[in-house]
Amino acid sequence: MKEYRELIQFGTFYRLCSPFHENDTAWMIVSKDQSAAIVRYYRVLRQINAPYRRLKLSGLNPEFMYSVSSKEDLFYGQDLMKVGLIISDSSAGENNDGS
Repeated sequence: MKEYRELIQFGTFYRLCSPFHENDTAWMIVSKDQSAAIVRYYRVLRQINAPYRRLKLSGLNPEFMYSVSSKEDLFYGQDLMKVGLIISDSSAGENNDGS
């Protein structure tokens, strides 16, 4: 918390997915200079045989390069906002019907 205190306190808050309309919820906080962001994604209930999903981000600078903690590559803000991050878990696209 202390590491990200300034970002959380003074950043711009975005709700990417509403917990009131979907099984997923996601929030994002972007710094005023758009150099840093925190994204949190939560799934309320696990779904079996769910399709692959992407989470499109908001409020980033399209020309900045961003690192994602779960990936080794750098991504342009434009790509993160238009294409998004893959948020599917390892069961996405699997056939779990026993055959």
